[in-house]
Amino acid sequence: MPISSPHKTRLFQQLKNIFLLSLVLSSCIVPKKYQKDKPFVTKNSIEVKGGKFTKDELIALKSRLNAQLDDSSTINVVDHYFIRHVYNSPAAFDTASAAKSAKNMQSSMLHLGYYRATAFYKADTIKKHGQQRVHVKYTIAPGKPTRIDTTSYLIRKPDLQQIAQLNAGNSLLKETEPVTKSAVLGEINRLIDIYRNNGYYRITPTELKVRGDTTLEALTNISDDPFEQLRLLAEAQQAKDSPKIKLAVVLNPPADSNRLKKFYINNIYILPDYQPGDKLNDSSLTERVTRSNYTIRYHDKLFRTGFLIRNMFIKKGDLYQQTTYYKTLNSFTRAGVWQSTNIEIIELKDKDSVNKIDLVVQLIPAKQFSFESGIEASFSATSNTNSVTAANAGNLLGLSGNVALTNRNLGKEGIKMTTAVRAGVELNLSADNSGKKNVINSNELSLSNSIVFPRFIYPFTSFNRDKHVVSPETFINVNASLINRINLFNLQSTNLGIGYSWRNNKNGQFVYKPFNIEFTRLYNETDSFTKTLESNPFLRYSFNTALVAGSSIGYSYTKVNKKHTNRQHSLKANIEESGFPLVPLFIPLRKLNILNTYLRQYLKTDVEYIHTRTKTKSAFVFRVFSGVGIASKKDTTLPFFKQYFGGGSNSMRGWPVRGIGRGSQPLAPYGTNKFNDRTGDIQLESNIEYRYNIAQLIPNTMTLKGALFLDFGNVWNLRNSKPGGGTDSAQFQLKNIWKEMGMNAGTGFRLDFNYFVVRFDFGFRFKRPELSYINDGWKIPALSFNDVLKKIFTKGNVVNGVNNEEYRKWRYENFNFTIGINYPF
Repeated sequence: MPISSPHKTRLFQQLKNIFLLSLVLSSCIVPKKYQKDKPFVTKNSIEVKGGKFTKDELIALKSRLNAQLDDSSTINVVDHYFIRHVYNSPAAFDTASAAKSAKNMQSSMLHLGYYRATAFYKADTIKKHGQQRVHVKYTIAPGKPTRIDTTSYLIRKPDLQQIAQLNAGNSLLKETEPVTKSAVLGEINRLIDIYRNNGYYRITPTELKVRGDTTLEALTNISDDPFEQLRLLAEAQQAKDSPKIKLAVVLNPPADSNRLKKFYINNIYILPDYQPGDKLNDSSLTERVTRSNYTIRYHDKLFRTGFLIRNMFIKKGDLYQQTTYYKTLNSFTRAGVWQSTNIEIIELKDKDSVNKIDLVVQLIPAKQFSFESGIEASFSATSNTNSVTAANAGNLLGLSGNVALTNRNLGKEGIKMTTAVRAGVELNLSADNSGKKNVINSNELSLSNSIVFPRFIYPFTSFNRDKHVVSPETFINVNASLINRINLFNLQSTNLGIGYSWRNNKNGQFVYKPFNIEFTRLYNETDSFTKTLESNPFLRYSFNTALVAGSSIGYSYTKVNKKHTNRQHSLKANIEESGFPLVPLFIPLRKLNILNTYLRQYLKTDVEYIHTRTKTKSAFVFRVFSGVGIASKKDTTLPFFKQYFGGGSNSMRGWPVRGIGRGSQPLAPYGTNKFNDRTGDIQLESNIEYRYNIAQLIPNTMTLKGALFLDFGNVWNLRNSKPGGGTDSAQFQLKNIWKEMGMNAGTGFRLDFNYFVVRFDFGFRFKRPELSYINDGWKIPALSFNDVLKKIFTKGNVVNGVNNEEYRKWRYENFNFTIGINYPF
């Protein structure tokens, strides 16, 4: 829906002013330590003339060509807060360096298949402030790419030739595609991997070459007849306008013929507590030979034999395979109980063991116990969701700390057990209407214990060796927590979950939890909270003692674009149910009458997709989230601890946590005593964020970064929450989705300490769901250069010597400031 004309005019005027100001400020160029009276380069530009490139391909090509600049032609620029571009020690302009850069660019085009590319440069000198500033423009004419006509394999060793022919269908050198350096090297490496998986463990890429000729039949039709060669050259000349090349993969015979021989596994030795310098024949080591012909030698019995054997995917007598070699190595590494893993290959020299190798698995143990601790903090400047009184809310500081003790090798089986204690408090930094401070808003204490088995246990043990299953684990999680919401209620929660996790060969991760029980007890409700429930039936349905007993399954996947490695896609999907007899174990529970009071029935599913594009000094991130929970008719809605919510430092950043929605439900009037948590059964949200570097404050330690972001979304009820029916502003209706969608825009600063990031985000609401009946909710915050700092940071507005709440009320309705740890997504 269009924005009204007055708002539109004001918005466009503000954007215009910002744009013009940016143009003026961005032109500030400051050369430092340059050679006086000599020209120096202040700008390099690259123009690509011709060639059929998409926009993204052209950007990638220019970035590649820019990397070909000679050292003396590169420019060292440090940007200071966008407005000041400092050129440190610019080198004097050198025509030889520029010519070399152009030649490098031409050679780089050759690697992309453009054999007839040309490159030249033009230098323009501009005199300014007594300086001779040089702008060098490089022009690249790619011409037409040389494409692959055919690819053949001419490997003069029958067994290698046969293997290559059997796998020719997966060749990376495809007909009609440009012949590039990456494709040629990729094809060689592909064949080497295949050979190493067929016993040729010593073969290297130097044993293969790809030869080509721009004639039509130069390789596949070899002839000593000179007239035949002339004919081939004539045909090649005719194909000049559409250049093609025939490729052949040939053998480059090595000096050591053993590089082209197959090898078989002889003996396998496992040293589970290996110490650098240990000898295989050390008499102080205890030896045990297993039924499966593994020889285990150790100083101390730190690991059970079965645990070691489960990580082995190589057997005595097998043909050497690179895949099983690395699968074994990675399996030991992922176990997490060794700080270093290695498999040494020993080639046997005696006549009776020709073409055989011994494998020595060297495992250096890590410390069995580890201790971790951490502190988290969050801040919201306009939150009113955790307080009964909206007037005294607004400056909530959350602090939490946790300590955890981990045993990495429980029972000598590589079983990981972690026990953690977490405590948190939410502090109210503002006074209420009477001038008093209720300093503690809420507090929390939790104890958790998790046990992770590095394999599937009953009833899925048969899948531990499945080739499609990677990193199988079984976990048992137990958690108990106590939350005290001051002046509202107390909440006790206990949870028991048993499940399985694994990855597939495409890097997708699955988490299946067939057994999940959560019991949450709500008690010590205050009179004000009870009255709020009585006046809001939907909250009464949500906030009560509840039992969740069911199962869930989740899937997550992250993919990096092979062609554009700076692009990443990630997908998460979850399905959860409670109270339905999907698992026979829960059927007896439903027959217990005592559970009928608390057992909740629902089906819940949500999906999240994130797309990221990163550059050297910036990144673009797009996120979309959708979730819906369907409760049984008798329950009306999801339990409150399973509902969706928006707002805070990781969601709709223009609103405080649980501060947006439900639907177009009116915002609680500023200063009223009203519980204001806003959660629902449906959530739709989308986020767009542009991240950029501002300045490096401490070299290699702390960088100041900035961000611009837009957030769209809201939460809704699935069903009508009014007992008598009628129009419910909190209920999801497709026809109202645009009107009730919230939108905020904002900016933020990040302190990047390499290992973690501290975020400061300022979010402004431009589309407010509670005003959906006016201009579809569009309302630009009333801001100007004169009062922007006052409205954001001033506690109150002094009028005639009296401090009123004008600025606080403005922030409550239009703005949110949050502090967060690490990136929101």
